Amino acid sequence: MRRVIGLTVLVAAVALAVVIGQRMSTDAMAVAVGVVFGVAASIPTSLLVVAATRGRRDESYHLRRDELRPPPPAPQIYVVNPGSQPGQGAVPWLGTPDNNSLYAAGQPPRRFKVVGEDDRWLEGDEQNWH
Repeated sequence: MRRVIGLTVLVAAVALAVVIGQRMSTDAMAVAVGVVFGVAASIPTSLLVVAATRGRRDESYHLRRDELRPPPPAPQIYVVNPGSQPGQGAVPWLGTPDNNSLYAAGQPPRRFKVVGEDDRWLEGDEQNWH
């Protein structure tokens, strides 16, 4: 009984291939044959890759006693924020004096070099830029 079913399936597959082959163009037939041969060529390569990885996995699976222990816990880290600085939310009159007033009193006037027809220096209080 199995032979009859197998022979019937084989004859049906050949008949289907002949009918489809007669209706397909030569370009479509070339693509179909290329796909079939490409899949057939990839099967041995896939089997070799599976065999190679299976052998390595069995050899490297020996665990030592150290590897079975859980890792040590992470160290606890404490972050201590410094106190507020003047100018960062603190009341300025309770802390140090204003930094801008210290620099404004002792800072010399600025000097600018004007580049052009006559190279000259301007002091900070001069307003003549022409």
